[in-house]
Amino acid sequence: MLHLPVRLVLASTSRYRRAQLQRLGLTFAAVAPPYEELPRPGLDARQLIDHHAREKALALQAVSEYAGDWILAADQGVVVDGPGGARLLGKPGTVEAAVAQLLDLADKTHELRTTVALALPGRPVDVRTSSVQVTMRPMDRQWAERYVALDEPLDCAGSYKIEAGGPWVIAACHGSDPTAIEGLPLLLVVEMLREALQYSESAEPAGAST
Repeated sequence: MLHLPVRLVLASTSRYRRAQLQRLGLTFAAVAPPYEELPRPGLDARQLIDHHAREKALALQAVSEYAGDWILAADQGVVVDGPGGARLLGKPGTVEAAVAQLLDLADKTHELRTTVALALPGRPVDVRTSSVQVTMRPMDRQWAERYVALDEPLDCAGSYKIEAGGPWVIAACHGSDPTAIEGLPLLLVVEMLREALQYSESAEPAGAST
């Protein structure tokens, strides 16, 4: 659908995000950004997700090989609000941690926050956020263990995959971009790419006089 003027680079090697971009018919490269996702003092759970997305894009753009490309980065996390403030849940990594996340989220509503950053040469990084409210079903440990064995969501924030067996543990989702639950909010990505393409087509050639 879109024919971009330069190469698009996904600042991620996530199989989920690669598969999603492929659905859009885009040609792109997927590269792990030279960036380590560490806690940042002074940033709350939501701000940290936004920070990571922006810094992934900037880190890859700073590599000379990709300096002239369009860099698309994203970060996602489960935000759980409570009396002590917002907690951030990331990828569980192990079966036990995945079961614990599901039991923590069971019968509650949480925010699945996904922030996308698009870096173009010579322009400020475009950072936008998609938020989906996810309500989980009630479940006990046995139910959570069965689901984890079914989908193996060890690399998924919140420990569920809506595109697979997730409906066994997810009761409802509310948000402007449901594709975000899979890892990348495609409605938002297309909007950002279309706007970037319009800007690129309307920009004056380098060196043009005014």
